[in-house]
Amino acid sequence: MNEVEVRIIGLSDLLKPSTAHAMILEEVIGTEPKRRLAMIIGDREATDLRTCMFDCKSPRPLTYDMVRSLLSEAGVTIVKAVIYDVNGGVFSSYLYCLRPDGSEFKIDSRPTDALSLSLKIGYPVYVLEDLLEKEKIRIVTPDGSGFSMPLNSVATDMLKMDLEAAINNEDYERAAMLRDEISRRAGKE
Repeated sequence: MNEVEVRIIGLSDLLKPSTAHAMILEEVIGTEPKRRLAMIIGDREATDLRTCMFDCKSPRPLTYDMVRSLLSEAGVTIVKAVIYDVNGGVFSSYLYCLRPDGSEFKIDSRPTDALSLSLKIGYPVYVLEDLLEKEKIRIVTPDGSGFSMPLNSVATDMLKMDLEAAINNEDYERAAMLRDEISRRAGKE
């Protein structure tokens, strides 16, 4: 499968609920406009990413500094991270690693951890081509300020809150669409 290298281009302050943030990834090489992928992440993950993005210093090692040191001491190199799936708003990724003897292995990772560690260590992060194409942000206004995300990129709890808002705003068409998606996900569990 083809992999597309991405980088973080934005991290929102807060969405509703107030503990949610939108992280925007953009393909590094591509035709204009470049494809973008939005992930809804938690407050803790957003704080970790900002700490790594701005290379904040701490009097004691933070988690990603400790992991970087541990990998270095063990002689393990992270070659790349690949975001390979999304289900119910939860994205999945692997870290591809190299042992000192040259053997390779991969480990499961949250994409936010893979991205934070990438900012500390400097390895590339990729998204599978078909996932990026399917889940990319779609621009809906000429100036690019309005966009939409596929429902699969949004967690079920966020859909439930949006459903409640749609009902309160008497947007019954949207409410029905959200209800159907929530029911579909409940049937998969």
